[in-house]
Order: sequence, then structure tokens, then C-alpha cells
Amino acid sequence: MNKKLISLAVASVFAGYGAVASAATISGFTDMYYTLTDDAATPATAPGCGLPGSQGCLNSTEGKFSTFAEVDFSATPAEGVTVRVDTDMAVTGGQSVNVEQAFFAWDLSPVTVMAGVFNNPVGQEAEDVIDWNFVQGSIIRATLDSQTERAGNNIEGVGIMGDVGPVTLTGAILNHMGGANEENSLALLANMSPISGLDLELGIATQESDTDGVSTTAENVGDVIDFNVQFAPAAVAGLSVGLDYMTYDKIADTAYNVWGKFAIPGTDFSVGLRTESLSWASPAGGGAAPVDVERNTFNVGYQAAPNLAIALEMVDGDGVACDPNTACATNFSGSVGATGVRQGNFTQIELIATF
Repeated sequence: MNKKLISLAVASVFAGYGAVASAATISGFTDMYYTLTDDAATPATAPGCGLPGSQGCLNSTEGKFSTFAEVDFSATPAEGVTVRVDTDMAVTGGQSVNVEQAFFAWDLSPVTVMAGVFNNPVGQEAEDVIDWNFVQGSIIRATLDSQTERAGNNIEGVGIMGDVGPVTLTGAILNHMGGANEENSLALLANMSPISGLDLELGIATQESDTDGVSTTAENVGDVIDFNVQFAPAAVAGLSVGLDYMTYDKIADTAYNVWGKFAIPGTDFSVGLRTESLSWASPAGGGAAPVDVERNTFNVGYQAAPNLAIALEMVDGDGVACDPNTACATNFSGSVGATGVRQGNFTQIELIATF
């Protein structure tokens, strides 16, 4: 099953659902990057500096190391109730500490209730870098991350999940995703795996805004609809492919990414390719939309040890990451425009050690 099929967070969080009371468990990872090249024009003072999801301050990271870490605590102090707290640490760039998730999940078979701050369920890509297929998060994930008020791509509220035949349905009522003093956001998801290795998801999230259309005062991209599919064919060992497609109500029009990852049989190596794009909506008052964001990625991975992964990634990107027809440099919770997308051509090495 896809890691996002269990309610509003990755499935592994809730491995203890329905289990008897247990002691707390601690897990996490250390994540280090080395930026080899970077010819993008984003200034070193860009908003989002030092954030692993946004990674602004491009010129300031050229030829330098950056390190991040996460420590997660999970326990089932009472039968059927799981509690989890995740903490993110930016060791580089200010040594900040943020609470990523803080929630409980209550197993009330046949449904599960979840409340607190938790990972955004919309979109294919999970929150933690250890769950990504590539070093850089996708454009779709970056747009969601730059919309959500909480640290990382996280939201706050109450959700309920249950199975209806072969479909897993999830509904949630949330604080406004962008943090504005406006109506609550709603999230609805439907997941199913019609055949072995094939995972399908349709997700919708709402965002109210005081402004209409695309204008210099637009607060957010409005409602989003996402469809994603992932397939690991049994006939080709080690291969997985995926598609993520999202539409936006304001500012942006659509975004997509198509990717493939192949774990080479008999070795500890893998290779991956991804192509992705974001199309801007036409600005209010007429005129042409800015240049769309385009990005292609090539990745080589090496599993050096059971708990140590190394990746070399080369990215070729262009377009306008921040819509010049909006005030996006200062909106969207301080991220780099409406997308938070790292621009230009660059190469990175990443090392992730888990515990």
C-alpha cells in the first residue's frame, strides 16, 4: 500500500493501531547535503533561507555543506490510542528546532480519528526527505509547503478515516491551511489499490481568500485538486513509476510530475528520472502569464548500509519560480514565492542516516 493510504500521515506512523499498550519508541534521521554547482540567480537573502523544503538562499549554499535532523517519539500508552511527536532541527543556518507533527490517532474500528498537527495528506510526496525518491522535493510538494502555515508541509485539525469497500476515504476539518483568519479548510481524499503494486489517490483541499482571481494581493492559490498514481509492476523487479497532477484555483493553473525509479537487481544502486512543470494562470486585467517553471532531474542512489543512503542528483530547471504579477515574494508564509522551487542548474550530494 502507498505510504499515504493511512489517514492524514504516512502509514508507518500507525503500525501500532489496535495494539496493546506499549512503551515509547524513538526514531529519526540525520540528513546532510553538499551543493556542487548552482548557477541560479536567486539572491542569498531570498525568503525561506535554510528551510529544507524551500531551500532559498541559493547563492549562499554554493560549495557548502548543510545539515538537518529529525527525532520522532511515538507511543501507545493505552490500547487503541497512538501518540506521536516529530521534531525537525536545522543544524545549519541558525540551529532552529520546529515541531513537525504533534497528534494522536484513536482506533475506533471501523474508523480511525486523528487530531493535532500532522502531515498534509494532499499530493503524492510525503513530508520527510527519507520518504522521497529524489533529493529535491517535487514542484507540487513545494507549492503545498509554501501554502501551509505550520513548519513544513503540515496542517492542523481533526480527521477521520475508514474503508468503504475497496476505497479508503478520509475527511478532515482544518484551520485555514495558510493561517489566514478566514474559513476553515477542508480536505477530502479517496485511495484505492485495484491491483497489487498499483496505488491511486484523489485529493481535494480548500482555501478561502479575501481576494478573487489573480491579483497583486492574492493570498493563496485557493482550492487544489490532486490526482496521483504509483505503480510497481511485478514483472519488472525494482521498477516503480509515478504521476502526480494538481490544479489550482488561483495564481497557478496546473502542475505535474512524471517519474521513474529503478533499483538495479543484485546491486545496492538505483537510478531515477523525473520531469515536472508548473503553469501560471493569466494575471488579472489581461496580459500574458509569466514563463512556466520547468525542471528535469537525474538521480543515482547507493544504499551504503541498511541505515545509510547516498544520492547524487543533477537538476536542470528554468522558468519563473515567483509570479511577477503577484506580491508572491512576501506572501505564502515567507516561502520563495508561490512555489518555493529551487531554480537553475545545480548538482547535490545527499547522505541520510536513519535510526
